[in-house]
Amino acid sequence: MSKSQLIDLSKLPPPDVLEKVDYEQLLSTLKQDLIARSPDLAEVLSLESEPLTQLLNSYAYQAMLLRARVNDAAKSTMLSSATGSDLEHIASRYQVARLEGESDQRLRERVQLAFHSLNTAGTEKSYIYHTLTADPRVKDVRVNSPSPCHIVLTILSNESADGQPSTELINKLEYTFGLKQGDQSSVSEILEAQKVRPIGDRVEIVPTKVKVFDLQAHVKLELGPGHAQVKQQVIDKVTDYLAERSGLGKHIKRSALFAMLHQAGVEEVELVSPQDNIIVADDEVAWCQNGLDNLTFEVLI
Repeated sequence: MSKSQLIDLSKLPPPDVLEKVDYEQLLSTLKQDLIARSPDLAEVLSLESEPLTQLLNSYAYQAMLLRARVNDAAKSTMLSSATGSDLEHIASRYQVARLEGESDQRLRERVQLAFHSLNTAGTEKSYIYHTLTADPRVKDVRVNSPSPCHIVLTILSNESADGQPSTELINKLEYTFGLKQGDQSSVSEILEAQKVRPIGDRVEIVPTKVKVFDLQAHVKLELGPGHAQVKQQVIDKVTDYLAERSGLGKHIKRSALFAMLHQAGVEEVELVSPQDNIIVADDEVAWCQNGLDNLTFEVLI
């Protein structure tokens, strides 16, 4: 099972412990409760200028902040929503520590894979875990076994725009899996390297293959105000989509590009390139080599 088949934490339904925070509902509940206790206050509470009404407004606001704080506290205990040091404390339960510069999302993935660290890298997930843990520069990894005991690790790095790993990173990974001698200063480090790779596995570490494409589109904006905001929203959406798809085995679909380009306030989109979907294999990455340089905008008059 590949890393992509882990439970997608972002798609889990909101936990029941989280309470919907609605200021108007809280205020209405407070007023109804007070009127039920003292019906003669109904007329007073209908006036916004009354001190008692203002007091209830203030109390409802504070009650909303308290409920929001309780929600945040609950989220901090869950792997799917914890961030920062809260997430690091959850990871520590699985003997996982944040690597230097590691993002919350990457740390969550390693926590999900943590049980596979209890064994050597014999399974696909354990190879993924040990590879990601070896160095934070590893952005993604695919495990393939073309023949028995032959393991190929395809590495996508965050060192370069196209994901190509450096020679230094490949050397470090080869040392991690005991494929070459590294700067091992103690017997314990040598033994740790030997524990990662099963003795019968022949491991090969290779850089990702890159499928290059250009993005060229002309976006026509509707007549009216707010052109700068619409343009920025289109740029942000396209940027986020390209970043999200910059992983191994992730296709680039024209329909998705149209959806990102055609935001509210856009009249028409001409998507010149790519002319077809960019379909990549599990050991390939799609790379937009020109970024957003050929994304142009026109305001219709």
